[in-house]
Parts: sequence; structure tokens; C-alpha cells
Amino acid sequence: MSKQKAENYAFPCSLIRANEKTLLTAQDLERVMDARDMQQSMHILAEFGYGDGRELTDPRGFEEVLAGEMNRVSELISSLSVDAVEFALFRLPKDYHNLKVLLKAEALGIDPLPLMSAGGNFDPKQMLDMLRERNLIMLDLEMRQGLTDAAELYAKSGDPQEIDLVLDHACYAQMRRMAEAHENTFIRDYCELEVDLLNCRTFVRLREVGKPWEFFQKVFLQGGRLREQSFTGNYEEPYPQFAERVSPFGFGELFSRGAVEAANTGQFTLLEKLCDDRRMRFLKDAHYVTFGPEPIAAFYLAKESENKNLRMILTGKLVGTEPAVIKERLRETYVSNRRNRRQGKHSRIQSRWTYGFPL
Repeated sequence: MSKQKAENYAFPCSLIRANEKTLLTAQDLERVMDARDMQQSMHILAEFGYGDGRELTDPRGFEEVLAGEMNRVSELISSLSVDAVEFALFRLPKDYHNLKVLLKAEALGIDPLPLMSAGGNFDPKQMLDMLRERNLIMLDLEMRQGLTDAAELYAKSGDPQEIDLVLDHACYAQMRRMAEAHENTFIRDYCELEVDLLNCRTFVRLREVGKPWEFFQKVFLQGGRLREQSFTGNYEEPYPQFAERVSPFGFGELFSRGAVEAANTGQFTLLEKLCDDRRMRFLKDAHYVTFGPEPIAAFYLAKESENKNLRMILTGKLVGTEPAVIKERLRETYVSNRRNRRQGKHSRIQSRWTYGFPL
């Protein structure tokens, strides 16, 4: 990175470091989980700055609170972005998640908005209007083509998993294209990792539903460290042996534990958790970068993971899931201790105006 560009990141990164103190630790999540009831959990969330630190009185309104937090983070990131394209890339999975919801909701005749996620490049309502009006001019080529292909494939098969496969492929193809235009190795490595994780998840899911390796070849996404031959050449190999092959790349546990559990129980919960934890371990390297997009992107993605953890905890409490079951599903956190994080009503995210002048 040039000296000039590094200097451009000096203030944004300083502000992000300050905001990292608002991120929740594993101990903080346990406080929310161990609360005697949902009301107390919401009270603890307010202590941590969620809902602008105001008293949260409606336990069933936690989705709105979580969405509000992600919107604030997204606005903060947008206000700090030295290169808007860099951070559009990290928001893409949110947009594609919303496209999946829209297609499935349209097929089922239900309202998609409660199921859509905030914090993407497009507001959920804006995306809903675009799809209803079939006015897709604002979407990138990969999105438009992915929507068309997914809708056509679903119309033929009636299998909603086809929508996921097609749009996941389109999402990471777009991310890879955007990453290739950047000199930053963190961005390229992140996209490379996302491609590998997608291929690993797809490999296991297709094997467990009995799809042949020819089908996997069609949906395999180029651009990761794991080559296609690594999968198709060992498609029938037992997962423990396959884990040994990919262990040097850091993916062994996904197969030795996650895939084995999927084969034994038909559940992919552990596999998804291990994929998320692998991503988090990559993001933690941003702690060692002083200036650049790394701390900003890592903070955004860490907040996304925090949001997911809180949703699992609060949903679990609402439906009466045992705390031990919730705990084993929680993802690794970006921060491991309080690091002098302020608590209470004033622990909310600081904006770009904190120091009395705009960026």
C-alpha cells in the first residue's frame, strides 16, 4: 500500500479501533444467554448499547433491534470507506441472501421483508420493489444472471436448494471478480477463503443428498486454494481420509468433524459453525494491521457474526432451547476480552462525527 493511501486510512482505522471495544466477548454472550428470561436478556443488550442504549421492553422485537445495529454499523462503514468498492464486496452475501428470500417468498406467496437482512448494499425494501417491478438495471450482471438462472431452475425442479446453489455461485463469482481488481492481499485472500468454504459446504451437502460428482462439477466455483480435482478425484472417499488431504490448507476439521456429523445425523449445524469459525480465525489477523481496509472490513464482519450469535441465543430462549445446545452452536468471537470496553448506555457505536469534524 502506498504511503498516501495508508495515510487515508489513518483516521478511519483509529475510529474502528475505538469501536472494537463495543464488540461482545464470549463472556458477554454468556451473560445474555444465562439471563433468567427474555426480558433480562433484552435489558443486558441495552447495557451493551443495542437499541441506542434505551430500555428494550418488547422481547419479541429483538429482530428489529439486531437489524438496527447492523444498519448503524453499515452506515458507519460507508461514512469511513476510502474505497467504496472494497466494502461493497463484503456486503454482497447479504444482498444475495435477500435475493434467495425474495425468490422463495415469491414462490410461496408470503411476505419476504421479515426474513430479509439489513446491512447489504441494497435496502431490503428497495430490492423487493426492484424484483416485483422486474426492474433489475441497478443489479450487477452476476446478480441479474443468477436471478434468471435460479428462477428457471426452480421452475423446473421445485427444489429450493437449487436457488441457494445458483445464487451462492453467482455471489462468490462476483466477489472474486471484484477482488481481482484490487491490489490488497487481504481482500483477495478473503475471497479465496470464501470460495473454498462454499465448495467445502457444497461438497458435503451434495454427497449427503446423493448427488453424483458430475453435479458437483457443474456448481464447483473456481478461485480457491482447493482445486476441483481435490474434490472430484476423491468424491467417494470417507470423510476422515479426505480431511487429511485438505488439512494442510486449514480445512481438515470441517470434514473430520462437520462432515462426519452430517453423515451420521443428517444435520449440517456443526459444519456451518466450523466454516464460520474458520473465517473468524482469518479475520483476527486484521488485529496486526495498523492502516488499511483490513481492520474496517474485519470489524464489519465481526459485527455480523455477533449479530448471528445473538439471534441464535434469543431465538433459542424464545422457543425454550437448552442453554447447553445454544452454547455449542455459538461462533467464535473477534475479541476475547473486554479490552476496557465501555458498558452502559454510552457504549453505542461512535460515528464519524465523534471528534467534532467530518472525515
